Amino acid sequence: MAMRALGGAPTPGGRMLPFFPLVLVAVLVGAVHVGSSNAYFEGMAGPYPIRVIVRTPGVIPGLAQITVRLTGDQVPDLITVRPIRSDAGLEGAPPPDTARAVPGEDGLYAAELWLMTFGAYSVHVSVTGTAGQGTVFVPVNAVAERRLEMGTGMAVALLAGGLFLFVGAVTIFGAAVRESVLSPGEPPTPKRRRRALVAMGLGGGVLAVILWGGWSWWGSVDAAYRELIFRPLATTSTVEATAAGSLLTLSIDDPEWLGRQWTPLIPDHGKLMHMFLVRDGDLSGFAHLHPESADSTSFVVPFPALPSGDYRVYADIVHESGFAQTLVDTVAADIPSLAGEVSGPGGAAEEVPRDPDDSWAVLPVAGQATESRFTLPSGRVLAWETGTDPRVDEETTLGFSVAEPDGTPSALEPYMGMLSHAAVTRNDGSVFMHLHPAGSINLAAQGRFELAEAGSASASMSAMVMPAAGAASSVRFPFVFPSPGPYRIFVQVKLDGTVETAAFDVTVSEVGGT
Repeated sequence: MAMRALGGAPTPGGRMLPFFPLVLVAVLVGAVHVGSSNAYFEGMAGPYPIRVIVRTPGVIPGLAQITVRLTGDQVPDLITVRPIRSDAGLEGAPPPDTARAVPGEDGLYAAELWLMTFGAYSVHVSVTGTAGQGTVFVPVNAVAERRLEMGTGMAVALLAGGLFLFVGAVTIFGAAVRESVLSPGEPPTPKRRRRALVAMGLGGGVLAVILWGGWSWWGSVDAAYRELIFRPLATTSTVEATAAGSLLTLSIDDPEWLGRQWTPLIPDHGKLMHMFLVRDGDLSGFAHLHPESADSTSFVVPFPALPSGDYRVYADIVHESGFAQTLVDTVAADIPSLAGEVSGPGGAAEEVPRDPDDSWAVLPVAGQATESRFTLPSGRVLAWETGTDPRVDEETTLGFSVAEPDGTPSALEPYMGMLSHAAVTRNDGSVFMHLHPAGSINLAAQGRFELAEAGSASASMSAMVMPAAGAASSVRFPFVFPSPGPYRIFVQVKLDGTVETAAFDVTVSEVGGT
């Protein structure tokens, strides 16, 4: 099964299909994010500050588009990229491809890489220059996201061509029996004409059987490819009122998970799961939670103090293979929170534990946060400074800064190892991505690839450069909006030990739009 291959087990589930079927179907992709499996990274490749964007092909096998931008002043002598499968490593990888300079773009280099099989990959980027050599791993999931569409014109042309060949072949059968042994100018006899008609009928029947067999084979290939289109693990989410408050439970009830056809989970930022809640409809409620594992299939977290309503649930997890995915669900939270305690097995009162890094906020409804400055609950101002006019599928930098009420720069504190976390969602929920200043990549997956090659814990975070607490008042996130439409950007920063959340609304235009 494809799911086994995606989880990293050594099975033939990620086999290469000989051809790709016909129809383009937009699906809600739940790979590492929702709506796009592209990967964005910004950090260090040894001494070189770089930004890497991997645009995945959407079909497997397929060509991924890689861009590497040098964000410093260095001019490299050579930049290479190569795809590394999680179960193959560098020794089992193909030779590296050279990234070529993009004309008219200083410091930008591009290459294409074939992703041949399904599963967890990493793009190994190597930069060589006067400062020496630096490398970095950029994790990416190789998944099938869609079926390619055959245009109406192409379909009509192929049908007409096939009909022409069929009629031509049947005509040749008849001519061969009717006239091939006659002398020039000799007319065929009635007997030969009858034999020709019989030959045309038999030959046409044989061709029809062959065409039917080909159509059936094509249908089986199409069905097999449909099975390989990635879907996140199926889950069920519920909110239950208890004496200690409302508890949110997310259960993974997918047969693939219950059948142990996925590798186990590993922590990212010290958490097995990063869950995001977004209030459906008006987007006025937001939470970044870290549920505890109740058993092998369930995760539990106290529901935060947010308004009642339906909530979209996005839960990021990372598998041992390095494959990361976002579980997607919805949950109705119309049970009021109850203050107090719940009695434990021995009759003693016990509180429901909450992760100290959990955070949530009640925000303006969608469409009311269109200004580039957002006043936080503490009175500080979080300003959106760059990337305020984004275009679909264009590289952009979402840059933000925080200032005290008197206008002096604020001192950002690390929040789970990062100076900021952001979440970008399309208002209809078809896109959701969790970002941090290092990009959209999952750092646990990156560490897994680095550890596999370096064999030491010192490599696990080598690509990250974390500013010291108080050394920065601004952050930036590399990003590419995958589709046009209205979006909301949630930005989280930690100040004086408290996580505060801002919201910004923006409409993403088509390329060249206004």
